Amino acid sequence: MTSASRTAAIPLAAHAVCAAAGVRDGLRAAQFYVRDLSNADRSAQGSPVRAPFLSRIVARGARLVDRLMNWGANVSIALFLPSWRKLPSPFTPGIMHAVARGIRDDSLIHNPTFNAYFFRAAIHIAGRYSAPPYLILEHRVDAARRSLAPRADEEVTENGMLARILIALVEQGPVARIGKVAERNRFMAQVEPNVAVNAIACVALMFAEEGRPAEAIDEDEFFSVTGALIGPRLPAIAQLIARRDEAGLARELTDIKAMY
Repeated sequence: MTSASRTAAIPLAAHAVCAAAGVRDGLRAAQFYVRDLSNADRSAQGSPVRAPFLSRIVARGARLVDRLMNWGANVSIALFLPSWRKLPSPFTPGIMHAVARGIRDDSLIHNPTFNAYFFRAAIHIAGRYSAPPYLILEHRVDAARRSLAPRADEEVTENGMLARILIALVEQGPVARIGKVAERNRFMAQVEPNVAVNAIACVALMFAEEGRPAEAIDEDEFFSVTGALIGPRLPAIAQLIARRDEAGLARELTDIKAMY
């Protein structure tokens, strides 16, 4: 199922949550490749006339399938759980503690706050910094959550917990693919996408710990501000993650917070 399921006794509900996330990820992966094919006629580059006839047929069919899949997903979510796509706002007071408590949640109805935040944040960040299509895998976010569960009762500072979460997320690799990174966002290309995306998500959570900043900005803009602030430090963060240096990463997060 996941690396976490092989190393600890996991309740049946946790396996069910992971299996459900895996099914959703299978559909997301299918749609990712459909969206990739939808540009077979190079329509996104504005040059469909030069594409071969077969490529134009494939692209048109893929765009039709993509619209149908989108329609089906939107209708299902609207009927069964309208809040499913909502990003838990990092501006919510106490959200960091809610995310940490979500490490041990195994609801079959609602996603744990841990999964909901990091999965939706990764989608927002990938969409902000790279071109579509991009693929974020929810079951790998859940695998990171489950790998952290055995240590959930350990005494640790807030930045120490964020460091632990960041290492777990990068090791599980929920960011399967991102699109082309624009030149203005070249700092994203310095490191592996999982490091950049998950570091921005974690640091945004740390920055907004006390609630909405004085200047009202939305979540996407806040992720952009966060990315710009930590961009120069991503290589150092990547090295600490590779060494699994929780203490060093916690100190790095503390230094970043002091800049804010």
